[in-house]
Amino acid sequence: MVADMLVGLCGTWGLAGSLTWSFARTRRAMLVVQISTAPGFFLHWALQGHWTAAGLNVLTMMLALISVALDGPPDSRGVRVARSLYVFALLPVAALTAWSWEGWHSLFAATGTAIACCGRWQTDKTRFRALILACSVPWFAHNLTVGSVPAMAADLFLMGRGGWLALRGRVPAWRMAAAPAS
Repeated sequence: MVADMLVGLCGTWGLAGSLTWSFARTRRAMLVVQISTAPGFFLHWALQGHWTAAGLNVLTMMLALISVALDGPPDSRGVRVARSLYVFALLPVAALTAWSWEGWHSLFAATGTAIACCGRWQTDKTRFRALILACSVPWFAHNLTVGSVPAMAADLFLMGRGGWLALRGRVPAWRMAAAPAS
């Protein structure tokens, strides 16, 4: 009973970040919310013995940490190093994804992860937000195939948030993703 409550609390910690990061005003603030709540999801999955999900969570949290360093002058040494680290960090993500492949739900998870990785690469906050919100579509399909109702609810919220932001700005989602770098 205590273990179940701890699993639920850790999942809620992670879910809080999933539901709130897109409200942050800057790219860096969005990343800080994602990074600060990712340990909740790690613990949620690890306590249940879902080591692939826990491992991928750690790897994507590392990508988020590295992507913070992508802000800055494009030709600066720090940004060049961050880009190299980011690309290098994609290798274990791809390896763990391939190693744990189990069919359709893996395809949806891999697609969602790939879109999120492309999103975290973006330094323009509008493109960043649009791509990270867009990854909720394949993640919804993944969570539907594995039967995770709380995750599907979070994905529906994020899809609605993305739709709302597109309507509010009267900018089609494809134009948000193709916004010029600032």
